[in-house]
Amino acid sequence: MTSQPPPPPPQPPPSSAGEQPEVAHINRLPDELLLLIFTKLNSAKSLCICNLISKRFSAVVHQTPSISITFPHRDSNDRSENLPKKLFNYLSKSVFRKPPPNNFDGALFQSAVDSLKCFQNIRDLRIELPSFQQDESILKWHAEFGRGSNVCVILFATYSHQSTSANHQIQNPDTLLTNQLLQSRIASSNQCFREATWRQHVLRHVVENHRRTLETAEICDSDRKGRVVMKDKRQMSDLLDPEVKLPASGYGKLWHVQLLRLPKSRCVLHGATVVAIRRTDENEEEVEDVGVKQLMKKDEQVLLWEVLTHILENHAPSRSLNINAGRR
Repeated sequence: MTSQPPPPPPQPPPSSAGEQPEVAHINRLPDELLLLIFTKLNSAKSLCICNLISKRFSAVVHQTPSISITFPHRDSNDRSENLPKKLFNYLSKSVFRKPPPNNFDGALFQSAVDSLKCFQNIRDLRIELPSFQQDESILKWHAEFGRGSNVCVILFATYSHQSTSANHQIQNPDTLLTNQLLQSRIASSNQCFREATWRQHVLRHVVENHRRTLETAEICDSDRKGRVVMKDKRQMSDLLDPEVKLPASGYGKLWHVQLLRLPKSRCVLHGATVVAIRRTDENEEEVEDVGVKQLMKKDEQVLLWEVLTHILENHAPSRSLNINAGRR
């Protein structure tokens, strides 16, 4: 018995007379609309993938004005780190002028910085690096550095909750500013300030490749608790100016409120502490608010600014601090 040949594959129905072959609809979009899509996409990783699709995509992608780039934590127990990575982490101590934390992957960072060089029109840049803070009581922090502003503000709370009728009388004796709590939060503030300074050096390393177009830049942590920001061309210029150096010393103020109720957000903070640190030259006069009022502009960190507004209007500083930024 002879085997039957397999049936032929089904044929597509014949096209109508004059019908054009199917084309990718995205190719019909003008470059301006394609650029708008890439701008909304924003992620540097996704944009680099789009760059590989076609020559047209590549040409448009490189004009994207707003880019966000995220770096994951490096496993500090990973023993597979090769020699080039170890070498870069050694060299980065001199590049950034500050030693990178152990779980910062310097080789990955340098590779990403190099990949950004092909983007010719970056105006807004956002970088997210791993958070190295161990103090869980830190809620928010914000730092700005430049000629007119060298301030870092850190907000702590023992715990927080939304205000309800059932808990409006809750108080906790642990929210008192004891010597142990004071020393702990001052130490965490100094660590946060050093980390903010390190992030500023990292940001400078990126910004120098885009000084012609860049208007705003920020470098935040992966916990979304804080960031170092450059909001305008002047701050960008100060960041890149080798003559602008951060003063080696300064002062700070500490505010502590045992129970803080915020009317706008209806948030209740127990054991709320605000530490503001300002680097200054010797001839600069000390001010009561440490210069944080000039930072209190329209900003995404609504909770931090609401706390600062309430504290500056209703409370005097609990402590004054002398800061020697050169100490470790």
